Amino acid sequence: MENVHDEGGITKGMVPVSWPVTFGSLYSQHFVSRGMILGVMASGCHIAGTMPLEVGMRLHMWGCPPAKPAPLSIRAIVVWVRGHEFGLDFHSLGAEDQQWLTEFLAEGQSQLLSQVA
Repeated sequence: MENVHDEGGITKGMVPVSWPVTFGSLYSQHFVSRGMILGVMASGCHIAGTMPLEVGMRLHMWGCPPAKPAPLSIRAIVVWVRGHEFGLDFHSLGAEDQQWLTEFLAEGQSQLLSQVA
């Protein structure tokens, strides 16, 4: 089964989105940057950023889905990089954000399936 670990592109099970995101690292490299979440699934996401990252970097990100009143706050690990695009594996997601994401993904998968049928 494909997942966020597959390099590049929107993968099976991932819902395509276009959400602004701010992300940063407080570990070995201190930075804050912006990008766009291109696809999301329960375990991670695909982001187009503005700077190259490295596999294994730990990030804190704040995504801004238009349908959610408050930003998603997620801690994640970079699992693949291609240029300024990268995949994140979610490490920590609050209960409220997890519930919102689960509901969003269920609705998104349902819409994707109805478009295929």
